Amino acid sequence: MTKTNLFKTYLKYLLPTLATMVLFSTYTMIDGIFVGQGVGSHALSAVNIAMPYVALLFAVSMLISIGSSNIITYYLGRKDEHRANEAFTIGLFLSFTISIILTLVSYFNLDILVDMLGATDSIKDLVKDYLSVIILFSTFFIMTYIFEIMVKADGTPQLAIVFMVVSALTNIVLDYVFIFIYDYGVKGAAVATGIAQTLPCIGYVIYFRSKKAKLSLTKFKLRLSNLKEIFIYGAPASLTELSTGFIILMFNNALGDSYGEVGLTTFSVLAYVLTLVVNTMLAINQSAQPLTSYFYGAKEYGVVNRLKRYMLVTVAIAGILIFTMIQIFPGQVFGLFFKSDDVEFIKFSIYALRIFSLGFLVLGFNTGIGGYLTAVKRPKYEFIISALRGYISISLSIILIPMIFSHHSIWYALFASELLTLLVSLFLLNKSSELAKK
Repeated sequence: MTKTNLFKTYLKYLLPTLATMVLFSTYTMIDGIFVGQGVGSHALSAVNIAMPYVALLFAVSMLISIGSSNIITYYLGRKDEHRANEAFTIGLFLSFTISIILTLVSYFNLDILVDMLGATDSIKDLVKDYLSVIILFSTFFIMTYIFEIMVKADGTPQLAIVFMVVSALTNIVLDYVFIFIYDYGVKGAAVATGIAQTLPCIGYVIYFRSKKAKLSLTKFKLRLSNLKEIFIYGAPASLTELSTGFIILMFNNALGDSYGEVGLTTFSVLAYVLTLVVNTMLAINQSAQPLTSYFYGAKEYGVVNRLKRYMLVTVAIAGILIFTMIQIFPGQVFGLFFKSDDVEFIKFSIYALRIFSLGFLVLGFNTGIGGYLTAVKRPKYEFIISALRGYISISLSIILIPMIFSHHSIWYALFASELLTLLVSLFLLNKSSELAKK
């Protein structure tokens, strides 16, 4: 394969995947914009409190979908269609089963869940209103994302963007109808989001039952080795997605203690921006991953190295663009979500966003390197990276930085955490290259 053909193939996966993720993040942000503008800042804080649960849903999706996808594309590279279809079927079965269990457990323990998320008394009822609806649509959240990853493994990534556009437009229209026309508040926003996840799920089911799909359901025996293989390859990406919810949870608790509702309201906007950035970087990762896994299975290691370079350059460009836009237009970002005449609050929020966004320059390299390492059969390395950046280093940064300096320095925590993780990522990437030479 020539460099030109490889780059075109990479773009074929990158553009629809990136567009899909950005659209998803954008309509999630629009959900927040409608809530902030139509219901108020209290409601926006309530939705932010609930975001770790939504992150959990997508973490479960990634655990199974990324694990299954890597196995599927690996066997497709080996021309073993039966094993690929078996991995596809097992992935769907596990996703559906786990989603039903998660829905039931969450719904019947709603009060406990709301308390675990750290909802304050002033917004607890709003959090319950929002979560009670989202939980009922949990299966569609999980299955839609599973199908989105599977359709890329199937070789038709452009279909994902079609369904995402349908989902995004549905969410926007229903947000307006339920919040501004019928005044359903946060429950209306949750229903709009749930329906927007349901429609593409139905579309994917129709596609995979058609003759156009290469992957198909087949009989399978669920062995422990199957589960182990899927979880090993899916766990790092799942941890990365779940880490967004964990980071939001950690910041919510720390900022609630230091700044009260002012800090929570500010971070509710930062959380949406963070989700957009993480999803953008994950999209770049997911674009390169199936191709890398395929060519690694085919033992075309020169192609694998070129894909790694494409991925890292794309991550760098995306990080710089996002950071630059935030530095230039921070006030406009907050203006999208709510209106405030409090000049000091706006100054505080802009200050926080500009510093917090330093982490976006580094974040993508950690997710990208981790995804590459899993694709070349080093999932343990990505697990180390995911655990460090999403849990260990961010926890230490949020706790220690304000203690050593001042509570205002907490906004540097993300940058410090990602920078520390990058040192480890580069070490593991170099170690992986050395192992490949042996």
